[in-house]
Amino acid sequence: DMGDVMDDETPEPIEEYVPGMAGGKNYMARLCHFENSPWFIDAIHIEGLPPLGNPDKTWPTRDEAAAAAEAMVAALSH
Repeated sequence: DMGDVMDDETPEPIEEYVPGMAGGKNYMARLCHFENSPWFIDAIHIEGLPPLGNPDKTWPTRDEAAAAAEAMVAALSH
């Protein structure tokens, strides 16, 4: 019985998947936030590399989080 796991005390984060390319690598960033909360980067999946994540840092908007994800991927390829 999974009924107890999904109680209303723990809201599910809203997830958005943002594809991109940086430094010649395709990636898919999973950005998350809770309602009325800042965004964080849950995971960035990059072709041929282990996933990145930075859940401790947050951004006020989805666009800023997406830009930060792109910057993280770009930094890897240098």
